[in-house]
Amino acid sequence: MNIFTHFKKLQYLRFCFAFILFNCIILKGESQNNTPDAFYKFDEIYNKKLDSIYNDYNFWNGCWSVAWKSWKEKDEYVINGTPSEHRVFSALDGKAMIELAYNDSIIQGSKTAGFSIRYFDSGLNKWVMLQSWPGKNAPNISSLQGTYHHGRIQLYRNGKTSTKNKYTPIGTPYVNRYTFSDTKKESFRWDQSYSKDSMRTWFTSTIAEFTRKTDFHSLKEKKSNYWFTYGDGYNCDDSILEDLKPFLGQWQGKTTYFDGAQQKTSNSIRVLMPFLSNCGALGYQIDEFENGEINKEIMFATYLPKSSEWVFYTLNNIKGESHTLYISNSLVNPEIKFSKRDLFDVPSSNPIESFNWNMKNEDKQEIIGYSKEGKIVYKKTLKKIDIQN
Repeated sequence: MNIFTHFKKLQYLRFCFAFILFNCIILKGESQNNTPDAFYKFDEIYNKKLDSIYNDYNFWNGCWSVAWKSWKEKDEYVINGTPSEHRVFSALDGKAMIELAYNDSIIQGSKTAGFSIRYFDSGLNKWVMLQSWPGKNAPNISSLQGTYHHGRIQLYRNGKTSTKNKYTPIGTPYVNRYTFSDTKKESFRWDQSYSKDSMRTWFTSTIAEFTRKTDFHSLKEKKSNYWFTYGDGYNCDDSILEDLKPFLGQWQGKTTYFDGAQQKTSNSIRVLMPFLSNCGALGYQIDEFENGEINKEIMFATYLPKSSEWVFYTLNNIKGESHTLYISNSLVNPEIKFSKRDLFDVPSSNPIESFNWNMKNEDKQEIIGYSKEGKIVYKKTLKKIDIQN
């Protein structure tokens, strides 16, 4: 059964379409013919909102021009480069919000290529964000948590300084804070601050002023080619994602889930494509069952040179379930194993403790998920398919 024939399940197809765009829409100035005609009818994905229960970030949906200002001295902040462009939209049935940012200008040896994904974790009662803003051949990830209070959203993370300056030795503990404030329909302010004295005082290092731009309403519009963060490969050379390349592309097949003596099978699709100026890969996975149940999952993968580890982030559409991070030391062994690891103080209730990711040949892969006890939870067999019409 081909899942793209289920047009009556519009909610499902809208989700599919949002992520297939990563594969089909290239940077500005390129031909619109990169977008298959079959996807034009799903333009309304851009009107999707966050779930009504956790909608603090709904003001952010849309397209934005962002002017960056850096601290110079005293209370003076100066413009830093040219404005970047950010596209922000909801996904996973309104559970999550995704931010993509891009700027062609070269600042400190790299271009702005940024990604973040956030959702409200009901267990922690906080917003949880994962982000990646890589430098030149320097992929990275970090995470912040926080809440909405008195008209502001403030997110925090703890860290230690890694570079030395005249004010701070290496290894000094600090708290990093992001603040969203002055939110209006057409604009808002974001700033980044640091505290080294247990949040008694703060130093604001960066201010960003967001101004809403006219978003595209149809993929047939010329400006729809401005799909940010796909990137041009400037920040990371091919060696960063080299080991991940066999797993990239669009894949389709079957997944069997095991629950004791019970089994259920789904039609599955999996898309994973390079982005972040070639410093990471983003995609989605969808399982559709005969009873109409649909499981959806966002995936993000990158390599961390400092620890020589691959990171695989997943977030599904199940309400109340947190994201999961999996780590692997290598993608070149015959049988690749990713194991669950909590890097950011967010306990995951996902029963998949680890998964093996195997390439049977260049157009066939097998993924097997295991419980903490070592029992098989699912087995996914996928075949590579052409993404273009």
